[in-house]
Amino acid sequence: MKKAAFFEVKSMNYVALILLIVALTVASGCSSGYVNNASAVSNGATPIVLPTVATPDKNGEGNECRICGFDSASYKGELRKDEIDGLLLALNDEYLATATYQQVNKDLRDPRPFINIVQAEIRHADLLKGLFTKYDVSIPENPWPGNVTKFSDLDDACKAGVQAEILNRDLYTRLFKTTERKDILDVYRYLQRASEENHLPAFERCAGGGGRGPRNGPGPRGNR
Repeated sequence: MKKAAFFEVKSMNYVALILLIVALTVASGCSSGYVNNASAVSNGATPIVLPTVATPDKNGEGNECRICGFDSASYKGELRKDEIDGLLLALNDEYLATATYQQVNKDLRDPRPFINIVQAEIRHADLLKGLFTKYDVSIPENPWPGNVTKFSDLDDACKAGVQAEILNRDLYTRLFKTTERKDILDVYRYLQRASEENHLPAFERCAGGGGRGPRNGPGPRGNR
C-alpha cells in the first residue's frame, strides 16, 4: 500500500510539473508577442493623425457637398488634403446659399433680407476663391443654381434661411480644426461672424414677421 501511495503521489507531482511547464510556455509566448508588438510600434514611423472633415449630406451634419470630388493625387501645392477639403466644404456652402437666395429673389420679387444677403454670399464666395487661387487649387463652378429648394411663401423661405445660417455657422466651427494657417482661419472666422451676427438675426427677424419688404435697400445688418 505504501508503494502504491508513493507512485500515486509521484504521478500527481509529474502531472503538476507538466501543467506548470505548459503555463510558463503560454505566458512566455504572450509576453514575447506583446514585446514584439510594442517594439514594432516604437521602431516604426508613427503616423500623423490629422483632423478629418467628413463630407456632410442631407442626412448628416450639414449640406450635401457637390464640389468635394477633388483629385488630391494631382495636386502639387502646399495644402494638406484636409485643408483642401475644408475650403471645398466652405465654398460649397456659400455657393448653395447664393443659389438658394437668388432663387428666392427670383420667385418672390427680391424681398428683404434676401436681396441684401445674397450680395454678401457672393462676396463670401469670392473671399474663399482668393484662397483657392493663392494655394493653386482649381476653383469649381457653382453646381447649385437651378438645383435648390423653391419657396412660394416668404415665411417658409425665412425659416429655411435661419436653418441654413445655423448650418453655416456650425460648419466653420468644424473647419477651424482643419488648418493652422492664419489666412485661412481669418477668412473662416470672418465668414462665421457674418453668418452668426448678421445673416442669422436678419432671417430670424424675417421669420418672426419683421425686416421684410421689397427692395428697401440695405438693412441695419445682414448685408456684410
